[in-house]
Amino acid sequence: MSEEISKEYEEMLDEALEEIPETTPGEKRFEVPEADIDVSGNQTTLKNLKSIADTLGRNPDHLMKYLLNELGTAGNREESRGVFQGKFNKKEVQERIERYTEEYVRCNECGRPDTHMVKEGRVMMLKCDACGARSSIKGA
Repeated sequence: MSEEISKEYEEMLDEALEEIPETTPGEKRFEVPEADIDVSGNQTTLKNLKSIADTLGRNPDHLMKYLLNELGTAGNREESRGVFQGKFNKKEVQERIERYTEEYVRCNECGRPDTHMVKEGRVMMLKCDACGARSSIKGA
């Protein structure tokens, strides 16, 4: 009887292992999108704000609010773009997007981007779908 159970277990294990997607060593599953910046006059436009937010799995308004706060400027969202008052270079904006990713997207425990923000009571939490970890996030 136990030999039969062991055989079923082995078969189920083989099936499960076949379902795991193959990844090559060094292959990145997730990359922070690159900012597409246009500076004209005293305005900086992040042309791909919505696509960055979509890739990160976050609301574009939340990302825009974060960027405005971090850059210390005023601005607004116009459809898929973000418009900032002042001149900012690509490096400045890209660093803020990467910081946003570390704070609001990547799991504090496993580092994976498979997270979503949930409100628990009055506290906003980052919940990881990969490892199940929960951590509070400030200013969300």
